[in-house]
Amino acid sequence: MSLSFITTIGSRPFPLIITLSLLLLQAEMQGAPIDTEGRKITSKVASAKVFLSGAQVSRTASTTIPSGASTLIFTGLTQHIDPQSLQVTGKGGYTILSVNHRINHLSESPKKKEIEVLQDRIKKLEKDWAYEKAMQDVWVNEEQLLNKNSSIGGQQNGLTASQLTAVNDYVRQRLITTKTNWLAQQEKLTTINTEAEKLRKELAQYQAQAPAPTSEVVVEITSSAEVSASFVLTYFSPSASWIPAYDLRAKTTGQPIELLMKAQVTNSTGEDWSKVDLSLSSGNPTLGGVMPTLNPWTLYTYQPQQIQRLSSNDRLRRQKVDFGSLAPSTSAMADGESIKLAETSASFQWAGAINSRTTTTEYVIDVPFTIPADGLAHTVGVQSKSIAATYKHYATPKLDKDAFLYARTTGWEDLNLLPGEANVFFEGTFVGQSYLQLDAPTDTLNISLGRDKGVVVERVKRKRENDKAIVGGSRTITAGWDLTVRNTKGTSVELEIRDQYPLSPQSEIEVKLTDKGGATVDADKGMLTWNLTVAPKETKKLGFTYTVKHPKDMPVVVE
Repeated sequence: MSLSFITTIGSRPFPLIITLSLLLLQAEMQGAPIDTEGRKITSKVASAKVFLSGAQVSRTASTTIPSGASTLIFTGLTQHIDPQSLQVTGKGGYTILSVNHRINHLSESPKKKEIEVLQDRIKKLEKDWAYEKAMQDVWVNEEQLLNKNSSIGGQQNGLTASQLTAVNDYVRQRLITTKTNWLAQQEKLTTINTEAEKLRKELAQYQAQAPAPTSEVVVEITSSAEVSASFVLTYFSPSASWIPAYDLRAKTTGQPIELLMKAQVTNSTGEDWSKVDLSLSSGNPTLGGVMPTLNPWTLYTYQPQQIQRLSSNDRLRRQKVDFGSLAPSTSAMADGESIKLAETSASFQWAGAINSRTTTTEYVIDVPFTIPADGLAHTVGVQSKSIAATYKHYATPKLDKDAFLYARTTGWEDLNLLPGEANVFFEGTFVGQSYLQLDAPTDTLNISLGRDKGVVVERVKRKRENDKAIVGGSRTITAGWDLTVRNTKGTSVELEIRDQYPLSPQSEIEVKLTDKGGATVDADKGMLTWNLTVAPKETKKLGFTYTVKHPKDMPVVVE
């Protein structure tokens, strides 16, 4: 029955109740039930741009919308949505009238299917356990019956010795059988119980997770005709993040360093990202984009006597008046304490492109990637680069007799890297973790490659007969150190050695470096630096001497 037939039949209009009934009948016959509260639409995550904190998620959906005004409800979205960031766009002959966000607190548990599966498995195991326990009871009953009959038979007269032996042999064999089968049943019961207990613990974890509310987006639209429509929902969720991490691999000295940039991506939004278009941004929208403004900073004098005379209520009232306009970090301490003032203030998928924005860098992963909403860090490969490097050894024998190998690289600014931890490998061996401090204002990046046992530096105090001398009211201490460098490797090494002499804490104490031993001296810091080229199997000797003159009644501790 068509709508045109209903509206033109006869000269008298149908009553309203009949017209509505015919409309409902028509909708039912055409398979399009009328939903007076809005039609629910299912969407899926198509892409996710993950920031250092937060993520911009895009969902897609398609449906057919009828002529006239209608309401679409996009369901099953994460509850962690910033409503201010919500955008709905699409294609089709329709007009979006309004977009609203709401929370659905009646959502089912996200693990409903897993819970049902676990419950079914536990029920089956409980049934198996009951069967095995019943069989075990059968063997127990037979054992009791055998013991009873054996006792009765032994009390009866008229049995010959051979007959009694035969009875005992029979009873013994049956008892062995019953006991063996009882133990077999007990082993099965233990296995079933262990498996069931594991499933019960897993079930308890799922059941402990309260059904998480979900978001719904209500879209009011209008169309002049029935059309096919597609929609894109975009929103920001703070419950995601990524941090950069690196693998640095040096095969040997003299070769470039292979740098692998990775991303540890965490999704805690409550919605899985399954084979989505993934990109990583160096931006952080949660920091805000409003420029800070300095307000006038007024110092308050500290008056301990006055504060001590104030009562507790008076102190609280005064704090509110004096400090209420300052930053949250401002605090007033209790009586007798100072007042602190503050100014107001995995498997890898590689990035297909690295886009440098005006203020951020974006790494685009060129293969659809899956990151479940489990709150765990998932590794995504971002880029791999070969970096030219020079290698040098470094030693501080005062602290450690081993030399450390490090690589110096330049030009890393063009790689669009971010600060992060790095796993360091040298000659195929993991040597430890480092940190790439890429936000420092320097054009050279030093990467420690760990200890090199092939280069050893020893530090020995020089022996003297008169270590201390007293002249007048002053005492002079002379200290000297010998440094020995041994290169046991088959190749030459460039070695930087650092040591130190003390600095004077006050004018009465005089420190002089009497022999710098060919080192470069930083007098402000008391640092000595030697830069050497040590040939294979070569040994070199260095040393330095300093004196400390101080009043004899003023003790001074010298190394």
